[in-house]
Amino acid sequence: MRWVGFSRLSPDASPSACTCVATASARGRPYLPAGTPSISISRSWSRFPIIRGCGARGTSLNRSSIDSSGWRRSTLLVGNDVVDLRDSESQPEALHSRFDARVFTAAEREALGVSAAPHVLRWTLWAAKESAYKIAKKLDPTVRFLWREFSTHPMGEGWLVVVHGPHSFDVRVSRTDEWVHSVATHSSARHCSSTHGSARHGSARQDWAPLRSAGSSVGAGVERLTRSDADPSSAVRKFARAAVGSRVECPPSQIWIAAERGIPVAFWRERRLSVDLSLSHHGRFVAWAYGDCVIPDDRRGFAAA
Repeated sequence: MRWVGFSRLSPDASPSACTCVATASARGRPYLPAGTPSISISRSWSRFPIIRGCGARGTSLNRSSIDSSGWRRSTLLVGNDVVDLRDSESQPEALHSRFDARVFTAAEREALGVSAAPHVLRWTLWAAKESAYKIAKKLDPTVRFLWREFSTHPMGEGWLVVVHGPHSFDVRVSRTDEWVHSVATHSSARHCSSTHGSARHGSARQDWAPLRSAGSSVGAGVERLTRSDADPSSAVRKFARAAVGSRVECPPSQIWIAAERGIPVAFWRERRLSVDLSLSHHGRFVAWAYGDCVIPDDRRGFAAA
């Protein structure tokens, strides 16, 4: 989630980067409150194996270390955002009086005006915009998060489309009483036909059905931080490494996550994995999503580290 200092947001303020997350002790419910158009998500849960104890801080890469253009062409791009609905800075009384006018289109403000639960809808729309922005930034590093230029359009159960310029992004959204979580992909792929995940003690997993013809898939999850002083950046990388390691059937200790211009990238040892990552954190929670997690042909090095 991009955080903008909601209690201090002035009409001329520019957004600053931040991320946000959430926890789920039970199945995520449809995200739109009563009285608003239904765009709820329907999902069945199944266990998503996680290997614990593999946290590592991310490192930075210089621009020449990654063939970004080839990566963007061949990898399913994802973006995710999760909002802590109970965080003090997300409460209506903490927002600048012009927050909605600056962030939302006329149609979105109209929907907020008739919603029975505008607090939930507000952060649902925000999360959808933010997750789409993260992909737009990967496609074009010059893109800025000008909120109203990312317009949301309800499409069906648990599904919105966010439009920005020539691009449109599929966004799947779920929520609990404590959080809203969105995962976006580029609409040209036409994936995410169904969802699967698991709920267990303050966490949630979801694994979108793959593009069968292309072997592509999307996985995502949210976790509650276990300690108030925990480093969310380290925590989200730990969970992302565990999720990716489980997907490619290798120990998380052999996977490391670096950052290229603020965008996370995953490596198995010294070899870049064909996976796009999106990480976010806020308050009590961390969240991640990955796409196109392809198992390397040569897995002789996947022995336990």
